Parts: sequence; structure tokens; C-alpha cells
Amino acid sequence: MIMADSFEIAYLYAKVCGAFSNMYLGAKGAALARESSLASIWKIYFENELPDKGEAWILSTLERKVVERSMERFVMLAGPFTETDRFMASLVAKHETTAIKRFLYKLAAGEAKPEHAYFDSPATRKALAAWPRLSDMFADGPYQWIDAASLENLGLAENRLDRQYYRNLWDSVASLPKNRRGNIPALVLKDIRYQNLAWALRIRAYYGYTKDMAGPLLVALDDADATSLALGTFDFDIGNLRSLDEWPGRKLLERQPGPGLDLPLLENALQKDQFASTRRSLHLYPFGYTPLYCYFEMLEAEAAVILGILEGIRLKAPEQEKIDLAWALAGENV
Repeated sequence: MIMADSFEIAYLYAKVCGAFSNMYLGAKGAALARESSLASIWKIYFENELPDKGEAWILSTLERKVVERSMERFVMLAGPFTETDRFMASLVAKHETTAIKRFLYKLAAGEAKPEHAYFDSPATRKALAAWPRLSDMFADGPYQWIDAASLENLGLAENRLDRQYYRNLWDSVASLPKNRRGNIPALVLKDIRYQNLAWALRIRAYYGYTKDMAGPLLVALDDADATSLALGTFDFDIGNLRSLDEWPGRKLLERQPGPGLDLPLLENALQKDQFASTRRSLHLYPFGYTPLYCYFEMLEAEAAVILGILEGIRLKAPEQEKIDLAWALAGENV
């Protein structure tokens, strides 16, 4: 096992700081959001001309290439730190999880086999090779629990995939050398807590779930409290913001117009706060693997901005909505 030395750790921090200034976040992301065509996005992001293909092919290819480029940049920087293999594999499995979700939606809709997966990995290659034989697509792997019932309740399957991802990620943090973990445990735990909060509020607001119904659908950890912030919201009236004055997450509601909870606005606040924590941690914990985790999260935010802009172009969304997305996923003071 190759251990990273102090020079490589310092180099990692410097490279992440330099990369951040070139990302399509904040002002630079907002400038990209003002582009009104797929051709202009393609030329700016990939620095070449758009191929003569149909819109469906272009969108699919752009999505895949955005993720591929994000992962290539991460792996190029993270490569020397081989003792973090388990953690890095668990971290990048977020893209694999998204690819599996997309497979399930296509299977449920009876769509044809996609030409490419959203994310390339052994699991997605195996699934494509066995398409559409569900029992073979995910056999003998981490997703072998996926069956015909999963296609009948996609929401539940998606939730289980998310819970599987975050539990594996949390467990993998323990594989990092103790003197290199920095703020990674706190950042991962905060991410899980916020994911639980958003999920709990969605199923309560949109589907009428109670606290007892929501509990099993949240990411529960054996050695840390990841659910109380989310479950605590069931003790308050989300139709009346004043009733949430005693809720521990009250600061997240500061920009809520009221009188009731605006859930999309809250989710934007969660994204901003998480990203702000990521940026602070990058500078407060430079001498470990925290910059590695922060870089992945920054790349994730950038990819989400670009994919959101592409979706906005497809749906002919107002320009301001795309610009707002670029700022929402970039934290404060970018």
C-alpha cells in the first residue's frame, strides 16, 4: 500500500484550491446559464463544435460526458492516495446509484436498452449486458435485492438505493487513516442528516406520511444520530413557520417567506449550507484527505449546475431559474 506523504497532501490542497476557481459555480455558472442553446453549452464546456445529431442523442451524450469529465478530474487528482481506495469507491458510487435508478425507470416504462449508461462501472456494464433480464442484471452484486417488485414501486427502490449508498459511504469513512480524516466524518454526517431532512419533508408534504411511516425510510447509523433533525419536524406544523421556532434547524428557515414551509426553498438552503461547510472545511483542514472529499463535492455541485442548465434548455425554462440554480448550488459568497 502506497502512503501519501506530506508533500503530496500539501499538493492536493493547492490543486483543489486552484481547480475551484475554474469551476462553473456562482458567477461563472450563472454566465453559462445565460447560454440558450445546447450547441453553445457544448462549445463552451467541451471546446469543440456540436455533432450533427438529434436532440435526444445530444442531451444523453452531454449528460454522460459531464459526469465522465467530472470523474476524470477527480480520479486524476485522487489517484496517488491509494490507501483511500475503499472510501473513494464508496464516494463515487453516487454516480453508479444514479445510473441504476435510470435503468429502473427505463425498465418500468418498457423503454429500449440505452446505448450507454449514465455512469460507466462494472455494475452498470453488467446490467446493460443482461438487459432486460432483471434477475441477471443485478445478480451477485450490491444491487441483487432489485426484483420485479422494485419496478412496481420505484420510489421505494430509489429510497433503498440512496440509503444503501449513504450507509456504505459512512462505513467507509472508518477506513481512512485517523490522522488524515480531518473534517470528513462531520461533512458526511451533515450530508446524511440533510438528505434525511429533505426526504422526510417531501414524503410528509406530498404523500401525508407520519413520523412512524417515515422513520424506516431514513438513513439510520449505528454510531451517530442522523435522523433526529428530520424526525423532529413531525412535531411541528409545517403549514405555520412560527410553530418551528423551537426546531433545532430553525436557521435554515431564515429566508422562508411564510406563512407555511416552502420546501424547494428549504432544499436550496440545505444545498447552500452544505456547500458553505465544504468550502470552509477545505481551508480549515488542508493537511489530510478533507480536500479530496471537498473536491468531489465541488465537482458534484458543478455537474448538477450544468445538468440543470441542460434540463432547463430542454424544458425552455426561464433564464433566471437557471441562473438561480447556479447560485443555489454554490453556497454563499462565491
